[in-house]
Amino acid sequence: MHDTKQAGHDYFSTMSWLQRLHTFFTGEPDALRDDNQSNSHRKWRLWQVEPTRDCNLRCLMCPWHGLRPKPGEVRYMREATWRRLAPYLPEVQSIDFTGSGEPLLNPHLFDWLTEAGNHGCQTGFLTNGLLLDGGAIRRLLDGDLDWIGFSVDAAEQELYERIRRGSDFGTVCSAIRSFCQLRSGDRPLVMINFVIMDLNLDQLEGIIRLARSLGVDQVNFKQCDVIRAEYGRSLGLFAETKSRQTAKLQKKLGKLRRMAKKLGIRTTAFSFYPDQQPVCDQDPRGSLFIRSDGITAPCINLAYGGPSTFFNEQVDLPDTHFGDVMIAAPEAIWSAESCRSFRRCFDQRVTQYEANLANADFGHDLVKFNEALDKAVRSMGEAPPSCRFCHYLYGV
Repeated sequence: MHDTKQAGHDYFSTMSWLQRLHTFFTGEPDALRDDNQSNSHRKWRLWQVEPTRDCNLRCLMCPWHGLRPKPGEVRYMREATWRRLAPYLPEVQSIDFTGSGEPLLNPHLFDWLTEAGNHGCQTGFLTNGLLLDGGAIRRLLDGDLDWIGFSVDAAEQELYERIRRGSDFGTVCSAIRSFCQLRSGDRPLVMINFVIMDLNLDQLEGIIRLARSLGVDQVNFKQCDVIRAEYGRSLGLFAETKSRQTAKLQKKLGKLRRMAKKLGIRTTAFSFYPDQQPVCDQDPRGSLFIRSDGITAPCINLAYGGPSTFFNEQVDLPDTHFGDVMIAAPEAIWSAESCRSFRRCFDQRVTQYEANLANADFGHDLVKFNEALDKAVRSMGEAPPSCRFCHYLYGV
């Protein structure tokens, strides 16, 4: 399952708008701010390149079960597709090699990571870790990897293997520990992505302590908010409005994050209730998702539409595609009106939002601050139709 995003997908992206305002109020820096600005002039902030739709697990909450290749279908991105992308690597700041499948199933992954790194791109990917043996670890560490995320949703074997069906808790923990011990200093950044659900809510403290024992730098707490058909439905703990329950969960997670900080573990987390943003953290104004077959889209959610659930409402997410890199070059796709108009919509929302906040006089008054935020949100135009039913735009 793609959790990046989550955590957003690009872990080295700029702070979200609410995070920036939070930093203004509290002085707390964002844990994953990009310290390397040497490539910030490049055309694209982020490419999310999907190595494969295939996976070696069948996780309980994964929304992408319906995408798995059928017998006879191509199982991963071909070298020919990557070669269409490679000439543009000097124009990309960061590449996240994560999609709907397990990246390590693509035999070209190591070479592509190295090639992207040689062109100055920051690189990383999310993995279930099951295939990360000694040889794979060495190849990654010999390359130019900036970050790696491991999907671990429980600190105990029985529950972990019930959620990550087909995996082996001991094997994955051993791989993470070996990776952390063999790396040089604190690079690559090593993270655990934890999808919060009712069945693993009592594992929150345990996952922090497990991360510390394995040598992990950061834990990203992810909502189960990507839903396709019945996959992932009813597993999320977030709600459409603030309530006693969401407040309790938010408080519990806040307390846990403070504990993690004392233990030297950084954390990130999404909200338990919606708070609309001018643009999601993926920020399609500077990013592009490239499917394993070469089709481009604003993000993975719009690359693969279909029946979904938006809070409690049944919706049908439309596919939003910009073009095929096997037909048109990425630069031509980026310059086409369909892509430009999509980005322009968010440019306008951000401009309106920033203008309203710039004119607001809230000082350090929290009530006035929240009133200014509400007014800024109301001032924005509509998001593109395909984004209006995506939890990411609402900070969940």
